[in-house]
Amino acid sequence: MRTSDGGDAVLRLAPPGDGFTGQVRTIAAADGHGYVRLYAHDPAQHAALLEALGPALSATAPSPEDALDVLAATLLQAWLVPRPPDAVVPPGTDKASTLYELIKQLYPQTGHPCPPELIERALCYARRRADAFDLDACVVCHGDPHPDNALAVLMPRPGAESGYVLVDPDGFLCDRAYDLGVAVRDWEPEVLAAADPVALVRGWCARLSAATGVDEQAVWEWGFVEQAVWEWGFVERVSSGLYMIRHGARDEGRDYLAAAARLNGV
Repeated sequence: MRTSDGGDAVLRLAPPGDGFTGQVRTIAAADGHGYVRLYAHDPAQHAALLEALGPALSATAPSPEDALDVLAATLLQAWLVPRPPDAVVPPGTDKASTLYELIKQLYPQTGHPCPPELIERALCYARRRADAFDLDACVVCHGDPHPDNALAVLMPRPGAESGYVLVDPDGFLCDRAYDLGVAVRDWEPEVLAAADPVALVRGWCARLSAATGVDEQAVWEWGFVEQAVWEWGFVERVSSGLYMIRHGARDEGRDYLAAAARLNGV
């Protein structure tokens, strides 16, 4: 499809109830900064006309470090999305608290697929992030900024200086470190193969910290057997692993948990 000025566009149709309305709200508020452009939206038809994009970052980045550099630059733009006026986050509904409850629920449901020490550490980090929640310090987080959700723009444009923009946002209020934790959550083959996985992931953390200005000491924790792990990334590895197992992706989920175990020293 093409827009009135001759630009390429894509029509997206979504089934009712899949959260697409919230995604469109975030994309519209972004106005092209760090996100795909929205040209038109028909809520009644669950349809949106979006900027046409190129390949995903996962298919083009030659290394995790290259992908993280692009994600950091793209998130700096995405975090400019204005916060909703009079935004509130009721107690117990912040991201860390919901992940805490999710891990507690999924661990027995999935047949206890990892050592309990791993779950205890993840719950400890989740509780600490919940206790540190500060609404005034929150931005509108993408919520799932992995390389498959970052797509190349077809032409250079303002708001996409990294060459990529994000799609499919969750769009909730949280601190910036959450999105960065998700950015280092994956890469389980590299973590599992590394001679020193802690040094590897710590280096990723330092790289993202330098690129985004998020204080490294605020997102690193010296924990079990003096191994440094990034609290949000660790919680995301464990919760994602359990979620995958619960929904049938057992091998992928177990890889996530195995990577978390290597970082935790279990």
